[in-house]
Amino acid sequence: MIASLKDNDELLLNAYCDGELDPVSAREFEQRLANDAALGAQYERLLKLRQAFRAIPQVDMPAGLQARIQSRLERERPNNVSFLRRRSWSSQALAAAAVFGAVISTSVMMTIDQFAQRDNVANQLAGEVVADHIRGLLAPQPYDVASSDRHTVKPWFTARVPASPQVPDLSAQGFTLLGGRVDVIGHDPVATIVYKHAAHTISLTTLRAGQSVPDQTISGYNVKSWSDADFTYVAVSDLPSADLASFERAFSSAAPAPEIK
Repeated sequence: MIASLKDNDELLLNAYCDGELDPVSAREFEQRLANDAALGAQYERLLKLRQAFRAIPQVDMPAGLQARIQSRLERERPNNVSFLRRRSWSSQALAAAAVFGAVISTSVMMTIDQFAQRDNVANQLAGEVVADHIRGLLAPQPYDVASSDRHTVKPWFTARVPASPQVPDLSAQGFTLLGGRVDVIGHDPVATIVYKHAAHTISLTTLRAGQSVPDQTISGYNVKSWSDADFTYVAVSDLPSADLASFERAFSSAAPAPEIK
């Protein structure tokens, strides 16, 4: 069955995602997915498209629209109007339905496209932050300024990046401050605070507030992100996800509240 449909992979792919393939065909198709990079990429795109479509908020019918339609239908009943008027109303209804459908379809496609673009930007940011973490590990030392004193690291950032983050001392929670470095994300210099937990290095990169980076694993490194009013923080380490979550809690609790401007 798989061989006969090889030239029509799109239909087969949709059938697989909908659970419509029998067990034997599903296993054969899964083997193709594992060995065919192009087909696997098409499968990933279809999954993201479906997820984005499910995430589209439901739009309620405008207030009074249903009542107005029902009232118009009552006025245009066959015993009150001529055949020509009925046909005219039917044509108007069809035209209105077509326009409404076109508007909804355009809105859905625009929303899906926005979700896809947002995901691409977020994943690109995550990749750049992980790449900077790896470069830091490959360098003689993963920081530009070496100090366990936050009063040294914080002013060092202030002189080099547009927005300097808080640099809390988390040694009591098991996370030792090693220093800091300046990374470049996109075209922007950003502050990266470097901590140590046991034998593991943590790079905490501070992005602009409002930027989004999903929690994930890239090249064996876990990515943990959270935000406050000033920054989006992205922690990268080979620590287990549970330990990175503990680091987030420690940092968020220790960092002072943003100053009122």
